Parts: sequence; C-alpha cells; structure tokens
Amino acid sequence: MKARDALTAWTLRCMALGRTRWTARAWLALLRPASSVYGGVVSLRKALFAHGVATVRRLPVPVVSVGNLVVGGSGKTPFVEMLARRLQERGEQVAILLRGYRGGSARPAIICDGRNLLSAPPTAADEAYLLGRRLRGVPVLTGSDRYQVGQLALKYLACGIILLDDGFQHLGLHRDLDIVLIDSGNPFGYGRLLPSGLLRERPEALARADLLVITHADLGLDLDATRRDIRRYAPTTPIALAVHRPVSLIGPDGDEMPSHALRGRRLVACSGIANPRRFEATLGRLGAVVLAHHVFPDHYVYSRGDLDALLAAADKARASMIVTTEKDMIKLSRLQSEGGRTPLHALSIALELVEGGPTLDRMLNDLARPGSC
Repeated sequence: MKARDALTAWTLRCMALGRTRWTARAWLALLRPASSVYGGVVSLRKALFAHGVATVRRLPVPVVSVGNLVVGGSGKTPFVEMLARRLQERGEQVAILLRGYRGGSARPAIICDGRNLLSAPPTAADEAYLLGRRLRGVPVLTGSDRYQVGQLALKYLACGIILLDDGFQHLGLHRDLDIVLIDSGNPFGYGRLLPSGLLRERPEALARADLLVITHADLGLDLDATRRDIRRYAPTTPIALAVHRPVSLIGPDGDEMPSHALRGRRLVACSGIANPRRFEATLGRLGAVVLAHHVFPDHYVYSRGDLDALLAAADKARASMIVTTEKDMIKLSRLQSEGGRTPLHALSIALELVEGGPTLDRMLNDLARPGSC
C-alpha cells in the first residue's frame, strides 16, 4: 500500500474515532490549520465566480449535475446511472461527463461512444468504465475541464442532455439543474472541511442546489433529524429519499444469480471503496457469513500480489467465494493469478428513489430543450 493511501486510511480512522481516542483528536487538531487554508481557498474561488472575475461557460444543451458536499460514498455513480436510464426512457439522448478520478489521463477522453467501450482501467477511471459497460446507448467521457469534455461530446457524439457526475463544485460550467446527494450515515462529513473532515465546502453551499437527495435512507437512521439539519442551510429546497438495493451477484464469467443466493454462504469480502463497513453490512443483511473482509483504500489499484494474497486467504478460510464490489471486480478480474481455487464474484447494486420521484420528473420536464446536437 502506498504511503499516501496509508495516510488517508489512518486519517479516516481518526475521523471516525475522533471523540474517543486522544491520538485521533491530536492528529485531527494538527490538520485543522490546513482545513482553514482549504476553506479560504474555496471561499475565494466561489467569490471569483460570483463577481464575474472567473468565467462561467455554457454548453448549448441542458446540463444536469449530480454531486455532493463530502468526499466519497454518497452514491453518485448509481444515481447517475438511474438518472441516465430515466432520461433514456423519455427519449432523450444522454452523455455522461466525469472528471475521471485516478484514471490514466486528465485530458478529454471518450471512454464509451454509446456502442463500444474504447478504454479500460487503468487508463479509464473506475466509475467511467462501469457506467460505459452498464449503460447502452449512453456515451461516457472524462476530463478535468468539463466544458472541453462537453464540447468533445457535442462534436463527435449524439447528445441532447449532459449529465455531470460529481459536478457540484465544478463552478466553471453552467448547470441547468443541480442535484446534491447527502449520505444519511454521515450527512456533513464529521462537520469539518478537508483534510481534517470530509467536507468539500461548508454546508451553506446546499442553498445552491435545486434538489437534495438523502441516500441510504433505509439504514434505520433518524431521517427526521437529518432533514432538520439540512433545513438549517436549505429551508425550501425539495428533498428526495433514495435507497441502494442489491440486484444480483455477478460471476467470473459474467453470469448472474440473484443476490439472495448469498444466504448461508461462507465468503471472504474484499473492497476498495469509501465506505467498506456498509458493503460488509449489506452482505450480512443478505444472509452471508463473512469470514473476513480485506479492506483497501478507495480507488485502490490492485496488484497481482494483492490478488494472490486474497485468493490464498480465501482458500485457507475454506470460503465458497470471494465477493467484492463491481468497481473492484473490474480491476481484479484483469489480473492473472498463479493459484487460488475460490471464485471471485461482484455484488451489483442499484439506486432507487423511494420518495421525490415526481419532483425529479417535473424538474426534468422544465429543462430547456434546444434539441439534440
């Protein structure tokens, strides 16, 4: 594990334990000056755009942004997939733009042209490749400058609406609809800005949003308290609720079985995501017996040695299978291993709106429709 990944993992543990361990409190205290500097830079950047010093550019088609206030784990990618399908059902031609975090290049790139996947990890970012593989007829592009990427989509691909995955802080591109996801388990990222907390910007930024979506709304948490906290910053913004539902278990050859097939199965879990505990809890709710859970940093790039060690651990535990996430499966399945008899499977998850669907549909109806490009 790289030093940066190890430091990130340690800091996340300190955030979770900050009120109970003095070492965690001490480390977070050391990071607070950096959070103050970060907050100042964010405020200055927003002021430059608000006063017209920095330019907001506009694409000639409607742009819908899906973003959040905190780093990782709120469910942006499955929400974008759901939203793309919703728009397709309405006859819209959709293209998805992502930054391409931890992809091989920051330059504008077409990951999927709507028919064929043109790039794969590690060149393509995990989320971009996954969306391109799951969504038929939807181009997926990446690049750090979303306006340039949008121009690329308009020039070479058919699109009438553009979806920005993780676009709430991308102030340089005009959005016609801003949707912000809020994780019910940690709505405000421990209440601190990066790097001593998970907030990308202060909660007052919620006032910019057109729709707020509380995700993981089925975890049995106090949603009324979350709503009250949100209303402190966005008194009138519509609020929707979403849940993440296990859909199927995908085998090493792409074959699928229902997720309830995990009931009673002895397995080893593996994940490199923002919230590994939630993944393990999902497996438990499905009735699986999780013998061990090998946790890696978010967006981790696996090596052949990692896979060999994982397979050896599963064989030693006499597990019937290894279960990972779809994003992790993409990277692990590309590696060749010398041994290990335990098959690798991925748990497929879909997002479903359980409250606020009609509100979202009305907002989509109100989008300007200059026509397909």
